[in-house]
Amino acid sequence: MVRRFCGKSERFWELDFARGICVLLMVFDHFMYCLFDIMPSLNEMFGTSLFAEAEDLAISWWLSDLRVNGRLLVITAFFLLCGISSTLTRGNFRRCIPLALVAAGISAVTAILEQWGLGMRVLFGVIHMLAAGIFLYAVFDEAASAVGALLGKGRASQIARNLLRLLPGVVGVVLLIWYFTAAAQFTFTDGQWEIISKIPAQWSEEENILRATFVYLLNFRYPSGDYFPILPWAAVVLAGGIIGRLVYHTDARYAFSRLDGAWNSGFCFLGRHAAVIYIAHMVVIPVLFAAAAFCVSLFV
Repeated sequence: MVRRFCGKSERFWELDFARGICVLLMVFDHFMYCLFDIMPSLNEMFGTSLFAEAEDLAISWWLSDLRVNGRLLVITAFFLLCGISSTLTRGNFRRCIPLALVAAGISAVTAILEQWGLGMRVLFGVIHMLAAGIFLYAVFDEAASAVGALLGKGRASQIARNLLRLLPGVVGVVLLIWYFTAAAQFTFTDGQWEIISKIPAQWSEEENILRATFVYLLNFRYPSGDYFPILPWAAVVLAGGIIGRLVYHTDARYAFSRLDGAWNSGFCFLGRHAAVIYIAHMVVIPVLFAAAAFCVSLFV
């Protein structure tokens, strides 16, 4: 099969495949987090010791070089894929609205769970950032389209319109260059890559939290179980738009079509439903752990 369609939208298997791998790794990462952070609280609640022997293993994984460096690569790839996908639809405003509503729901539910001692609340995590990134892409893309509509007809006007559609990606690249020259830097310490902010946390706690929603602050621990500030991550989403425009709006988009087949169907399925799977697994994994602890407690 050369191309796949979902409604009227053309799908490219390699994007679904890569997205599927990313979301599977994210689910595994959250599974390990639940083993050492949520499972002990559940064991205390139900008077059990389920998976207690796996707690040290999960902590070792969480702190390992493989996990820290791999996580940075996976989330960067995931956000770039989001930016690429944003070039394949004109409904980005519609895409960001349900994400924003889900993000608000995640914040509300995790705030309640935090009161019960089950993990930390999520103030501004992956879904929050993706909603912001897609919204920014939609704003810049619609602005580019509006300007392009004023250029009239002709080959030169069409070329100008095509160049204008690169605007979101160009903004993203410019923001990333500014960010990693003026506001932060990559460091490699003890085998781990890390983004270190140059902006000090010099305001009140409330002001630091607000500012840290937009950018990392130096030596400031953002009170959230999941945290991805708008810079640099929304800029990565925007930058993915350049790849989308230069590859998936040219003949190069069919470069991998001959490799498509049944062999990739599993990962492609995960990729096509990445948003649902990512959101659902945040609830399903803790619920399954709680159900398992409850069932074991009946025989203790």
